[in-house]
Amino acid sequence: MNAQSLLLDLVRTPSLSRNEAEIATYACDWLQTRGIPVKRLGDTLVAEIQGRAPGRTLLLNTHLDTVPAGEGWVEDPWKVDWKNDQLTGLGANDAKGCATAMMVTMVDLAENRDWSGKLQLALNATEEVDNKGMEDALAEIGMPDAAITGEPTGLQVVRSQAGLVVLQAVWQGKSCHAAHVARVDNSNAMLAACRDLATLPAWLEPGEPHVLLGNSTLVATTLNSGERHNKIPCSAVALFDARLVPPTDAADCVAELQPYLTSAHVRIRSERLRAIDTAAKDPLVVAALTASGNTEAVGSTTLSDMALLQGVPAVKCGPGETARSHTPNEFLLAQELENGIHFYKDCTRSWFSS
Repeated sequence: MNAQSLLLDLVRTPSLSRNEAEIATYACDWLQTRGIPVKRLGDTLVAEIQGRAPGRTLLLNTHLDTVPAGEGWVEDPWKVDWKNDQLTGLGANDAKGCATAMMVTMVDLAENRDWSGKLQLALNATEEVDNKGMEDALAEIGMPDAAITGEPTGLQVVRSQAGLVVLQAVWQGKSCHAAHVARVDNSNAMLAACRDLATLPAWLEPGEPHVLLGNSTLVATTLNSGERHNKIPCSAVALFDARLVPPTDAADCVAELQPYLTSAHVRIRSERLRAIDTAAKDPLVVAALTASGNTEAVGSTTLSDMALLQGVPAVKCGPGETARSHTPNEFLLAQELENGIHFYKDCTRSWFSS
């Protein structure tokens, strides 16, 4: 089983978010040819195998989609090949190296059932845009007893991941024709918004800091008001991005923000991607640290499908480096891929025996 050839084929297959059909077909055929039963959910793939005896369930999950290539690529991001034990191509690092290593691990554990339990695999679509693939996978296979999310972490074991909350502030005014502003009763919502927003610091830090993740942040990111130059705007809407460390939640953000925005109504627009915080002594964390050769787990402010594993012991770990993600000329080294395969195999067997 040549992992480098598998990764090469995956990278050569374009798989921009919401256009993963071709790569899903390839991965499905590759797994089925090697005896792994696969169910296709749109362009998300799920599979599961049983060990030599019943037991707990472990989910390996990562994503098949990529962001657009963007500018700055020296060569075509899909017409690629291995050069000096390095593969440079879109998705090589984020996260087709993880997908390759997990697929190889699935086949290895199917061929060598020296473990007890159920091993699941989810290769998800649309992770980069809406996490719908992971939602579909969990709806199909249910929540596991533990999970490893594949993302490029340099094989650092992430046990805590920050969450994302989006808040919306709305100012209501009263419009009139701009030519009548001095004679007709009106209230400019845009100016009210600007007055309130001007009282904000560059960012807020709601809640208490986390030992691995540091402080939560809350920052204004968009402001929309007005439609025409000749009409006083009757409403203004601002959005706020909050990256939250546990146990800070969306309600804490509203309480932090509302006193600054005295003329606005602040509401929670989204709190779906909540923080994950797996205990340092959880058997999965212990197994992952042993398999990766690390002594301590770390935290991550980068989002992933791990956010949907609420209430489940979970870690995020995989070959590659997070700093290469979403950059031109991203790459993965052959040794990183090999190390990733060893990690998933060793961690999986270790957790099943714990």
